[in-house]
Amino acid sequence: MFLSAHEIAQSREHALSNLLGLSATCIDATRRLAELLSSSSREAIHHGSKHLALFGHGQLESMTQFPATAWLENTARASRLLDSSLDILGETQKAMIRSAEAQVRVFDEMVFAVINRASKSSPWEAEIALKAMKTTLQGAEQTLHNMSDAAIETVALAEHEAHQVVETLTESKPAVRKRAAVRNTSK
Repeated sequence: MFLSAHEIAQSREHALSNLLGLSATCIDATRRLAELLSSSSREAIHHGSKHLALFGHGQLESMTQFPATAWLENTARASRLLDSSLDILGETQKAMIRSAEAQVRVFDEMVFAVINRASKSSPWEAEIALKAMKTTLQGAEQTLHNMSDAAIETVALAEHEAHQVVETLTESKPAVRKRAAVRNTSK
């Protein structure tokens, strides 16, 4: 009613652009997760076949150390997988927040255009109310921007904390087994 054909077309274009960007982000995240999972699976198969080859050659030492070695390798691989997955998911979450904010901005531009057009053809009493609405909407838009920034910072903080946990898991050394320690001291 109060929007011109150009303003309607422009708002549609911006909305579609936001959706396209969000879709591209989700597709990229999916691609990266698939690559990550496939490389982790290849690495697990490689390490498993290496251990089986040692078993095939009859190396008794490798057979006794297999459970501990497999556990340590799987823990390290799982830690790297978790760390990389959290990176991908964190970046995707940030992009989704930015996309939602951009979409709200498109809607706000449409409302501002309606308010501006209504102000031009309204009596002065209504113009005061419309200016108050516009000011309120600008304040709400600024609040949304601040909330988006805070959400992105929270995601970044959560990523950082998750990286620290993963590093702690990766760096932790296994406890020395008591039987092995007793056998080594009795020799």
